[in-house]
Amino acid sequence: MAKIRYSSKEKVIEESDSFIKFVSENDLIVEDKIILLTKENAKIVEKLIRNDDDYFPFSQKIFDYYGLDQVKNNSNKALFAVIREIDRDNSTNVWRYKTNRDSFYKMVSYITAPENDFFVKLEKGETELPDSINQCGSGLKSLSSKVCKYLCDFAFKKDNYYINDSIVRRMLLFYLDYYNIEHSELKSSCQVDQLDYKTLHNWLLQLHSARNTKYNDEITKSELDHILWYCYKSFDL
Repeated sequence: MAKIRYSSKEKVIEESDSFIKFVSENDLIVEDKIILLTKENAKIVEKLIRNDDDYFPFSQKIFDYYGLDQVKNNSNKALFAVIREIDRDNSTNVWRYKTNRDSFYKMVSYITAPENDFFVKLEKGETELPDSINQCGSGLKSLSSKVCKYLCDFAFKKDNYYINDSIVRRMLLFYLDYYNIEHSELKSSCQVDQLDYKTLHNWLLQLHSARNTKYNDEITKSELDHILWYCYKSFDL
């Protein structure tokens, strides 16, 4: 399996037959192994994900079954069911490992606590929310952003959040380089891994703004992180 490495000493996306085949079969626009953040590429990747049976979004079906009011209050374990399915849909595996289940329950309690105004803040797109969820316990770093992203989409049809995913984090610096975004304070993927969500969101927002300016059009947050995640998920991180 090919590897991706970015540090102050080396910046490498290794050759990969599967990656070359993936790009060729889908007519993706690429430069120096960077799949460009064009609207054309976004449309191709979104279609690939929709047709990929490994990524059927069953969590939305569960949300629609219960409805927002029950989810907000965790009535009939509605919120629990939706979040557990988000965890399964995205293979974050928090519920799968019993050592993290206490964190999972604390996350549900945090979201439903009236004093936290979770859904009010979610609709506004407050970027502190994933970090607040992450403080509920171990194993929640990746899941916390996905919970915010998908609940915001399901409940309010708003595209307020990027996903904090290991592949997105590993690819970020390559994309900042390509789109000429100065990042002297970030010199390695390890440093990106240590960022809190709010800071990571700001870097992704800079990247997003740069691509919008370059191409004079717009793509969604989902489309941006789907390109980074789906196109490089076969690499060894």
